[in-house]
Amino acid sequence: MINFKSNAPRPASPDITPLLDVVFILLIFFVVSAVFTAKGVDIELPYAETARAVTGRSMEIELRENGDILCDTAPITLNDLTHLLQNTFDRPVALQPDHILLKSAPRARVERFVRIVDMVRKTGFNNLIIATDTRHNETGGTEQ
Repeated sequence: MINFKSNAPRPASPDITPLLDVVFILLIFFVVSAVFTAKGVDIELPYAETARAVTGRSMEIELRENGDILCDTAPITLNDLTHLLQNTFDRPVALQPDHILLKSAPRARVERFVRIVDMVRKTGFNNLIIATDTRHNETGGTEQ
């Protein structure tokens, strides 16, 4: 008769494969999210002499020259922006952004700009900041 049982002692170490899977997934998540937060979207901002740097957590709303709206680099419609602002305002204060940063292209339509400002105020946020550029070139435009 053949003996199928091994007589050698089994190692007493735990299986760490699931732990390694979780660590790799977390590593991928942080690498991908770090790339998105550091890059942002380049947009030409209007010039202002009194502009100053802003720090803290912000929710960025960008209004492009063609009327497109981006919220934290993701395209969004005005209707969806309303819901997103309301959901963000309904969060606990610790999870809300420190300010709402509105970046508008210099040649964007004023009507749409005012509509976004009104939308942010109606939601209840009173920390709206309009982004500008402090550098000004000779032709009257702004530099990035």
